[in-house]
Amino acid sequence: MDALDNYKKAWENQPEASHKISSEEIYKMAHSKSSSIVKWIFIIGILEFILWTAVNIAIPDRFYKIYEDLNLMEYLNVFMGLHYAIIVVFLYLFYKNYKRVSLVDNTKKLIQKILKIRKTVKYYVFYNIATVFLVSIILNIVLFSDENTLMSVMNPNNLTLDIQQVVTITVISQLIALLIIIVLLWLFYKLVYGILLKKLTKNYKELLKLEINSN
Repeated sequence: MDALDNYKKAWENQPEASHKISSEEIYKMAHSKSSSIVKWIFIIGILEFILWTAVNIAIPDRFYKIYEDLNLMEYLNVFMGLHYAIIVVFLYLFYKNYKRVSLVDNTKKLIQKILKIRKTVKYYVFYNIATVFLVSIILNIVLFSDENTLMSVMNPNNLTLDIQQVVTITVISQLIALLIIIVLLWLFYKLVYGILLKKLTKNYKELLKLEINSN
């Protein structure tokens, strides 16, 4: 049981006349914890941005050969620019949420801000997972639209395989790779942001009870 739980339990057991003073203490603690959680959401978002940027820089040029073979490098560069712009917007929203939570001065507004923060984080996670899925789908549509390109990309050593075999191998390998990537990405976000959102949700429920009991 943490300090906020102890305050809440003591508040519930106090006489009615003391509730106002105790509720203010509970609010201050919940406010402080919520502000700290939102700050960590912003910090982790920044660290994640730096991590993926470093990974992209470290990827060898040969990794992009498939995009060059499919004449997709120009589109990839445009997409990456747009993707980073959207991520920066999310980071700005995380920072803005942190500043707003820090300045909130009553329970009702704090509850509203927490709800908004939860939605923003969920949209962020959904965007990142959906992006991986959509990019994979687009790449495969382009890949399968030209049999010659498909054979040259997926069978560079000119093995004795017909187009149907290449298609089958490509589909199965792509589906397995996509599933693994999405699951790992989901687990990463579930672990990192899920823990923080769980704590934030707990604060939200406590504040909601406090608001109801105070009325």
